[in-house]
Formats: sequence, C-alpha cells, structure tokens
Amino acid sequence: MKNSEKYKLSAAVILYNPDENMYENILSYALYVTQLIIVDNSTLHNKKLIRKLQDKLPNLIYINNQANLGIATALNIACEKAIECHSDWILTMDQDSRFLNFPAYIQCLEKLDNTDNIAILAANTMWNTENVIEKTNCIYEEKFIVITSANFLNLKLFHTIGKFEEKLFIDMVDHDYCLRAQINNFKILFFENIIVNHSMGNLFQRKNLITGKIRNKIEHNPQRVYYIIRNYLYTWKKYSKKFPQEFNLLKMLNIFFIHDITKIILYEDKKGQKIYAKFLGLTHFIFNKYGKYDL
Repeated sequence: MKNSEKYKLSAAVILYNPDENMYENILSYALYVTQLIIVDNSTLHNKKLIRKLQDKLPNLIYINNQANLGIATALNIACEKAIECHSDWILTMDQDSRFLNFPAYIQCLEKLDNTDNIAILAANTMWNTENVIEKTNCIYEEKFIVITSANFLNLKLFHTIGKFEEKLFIDMVDHDYCLRAQINNFKILFFENIIVNHSMGNLFQRKNLITGKIRNKIEHNPQRVYYIIRNYLYTWKKYSKKFPQEFNLLKMLNIFFIHDITKIILYEDKKGQKIYAKFLGLTHFIFNKYGKYDL
C-alpha cells in the first residue's frame, strides 16, 4: 500500500442498497488513501459489507443517512468530512466502479507542477475493460464536463466553486459542478490511461420494432427519465447564456423529446411510463419544483 507523499487524500463512495460485489470495487482504491468515507443512502443496509470493510480498513469513516438523500447531499457530506480531516483532495466514487490502476492515478496527481487552478481530475471510465492494455504515462487533456465517478476534487477550491446542488437530487449534479468550475476559470483534467471499470447497470438488448435488429441500448427507468429531463432543463436555463454553444435550445429539444421519445417507442419497455415521466419533468421544471420526487 502506497499513500500519496505529496497530498493527504480521502476517498468517498456513495452506497445505495449495495451487494457483496462492491467490496472488491472499494478495495481497488481504499487501500491507497488516508481515509475512506462511506456515505450510505441505502434503504436496505448491507451490514455484512460494512463490517467486512471496517475489519479491512481501519481508516474507514461510515456515515449512515438512514434514507436516500440523493447523490448531491451525500457528496457534500463527504467533502465536508474530508475538509474536516484536513484532506487536500477527495476521490468521488460510485459503488459499481473499480480501478484497474489507481496507484498510477496518484502518481499523475503528484506529477502536476501546480494545482492551484485545477478543480477536478477525471479518469477514463469504461463499461468493458476486458481488452484494455494498461499504460502508466500521465497523458491528459482538458475537458469541459466529466461525470462524478472516479474524480479527484480539489478541496481547496470546493467552497469557491460551491457545494453540489442538492435540489437536483440525482442527475446533472456533476454537470452543474463542472460548469461552476468553468465559470471560475478552473481546469478539469482528463487522464486517458487511468482506467475505471464503470458498470452499466442499465445496458439492455432491445429489438427495433421496425427493422427487427437487436442492439445494446442504455436504458433508464421512468424515475431516472424524470430526473434527467427536469435537471437538464434546469442546467440549460441556468447556464445557456454563459455557454450558448453547449446549450442550444433547438438541439436540446431534438435530443430530449424528438429523438428520445422515438427511441423509447422503438426500443424500450415501459413506453407510456417513460413518456409520462419526461413530460412530468418538463412540467416540474416550468413550475420550479425540485428535490426528490417519487413517481
């Protein structure tokens, strides 16, 4: 086990009704940080998994929210706890993500000459890593937006950027944080050779009703469809004037209504529920209704 010699690192994983497979995922990075912070949003707690992790990791901090408070609230709790522990950076992880080469990630962070204006480091998340050839060189490029899983957040900039937007609950939480980092002229660096196996739990095989062809499709349940459209519209309204190229209204309407509804009709199950969820999300956006909402 090798901790960073240059920085004090925390890692946070947000749990939601996890199974035993999450143990190995968490160990792929938890052994290399000063403390692991588990924020548990579960409605069905896996006490066996927590005990197993506590036995293995003396640096574990376990926070049980007793309910699903959403990804944004859980991330804020973890970041504040890491700041309280005097950490410089916090790794934010989904429970279904596993590193192939986490020690290389630490080395890439340590090689950066100046991190004063770097808000986020991002790894390369893939749903299939079977044929990946591992490389260790720290090639990076600047990105505009990255997903939350497998990010290092610079805690010295956390309060300047502002906390994760809790009224979004889930979906677009990461986009909102990245956009505020951009407004503050902070950088987001993406490391191509830091590989994370990111499970695509919503990947299905579906038959096209017209062509009969079977294809792999990323498919969201009606609850996620609701959050995605509502929160994307929130993000569009908030940032379209600052970033007009990224938030083109006609393009957005085409993708989220014409294209998405066509895809739902041709490929997906629960067609009526998903179309209803999409228009309910639009309605709640219009009437400024946010937070958790159960369909």
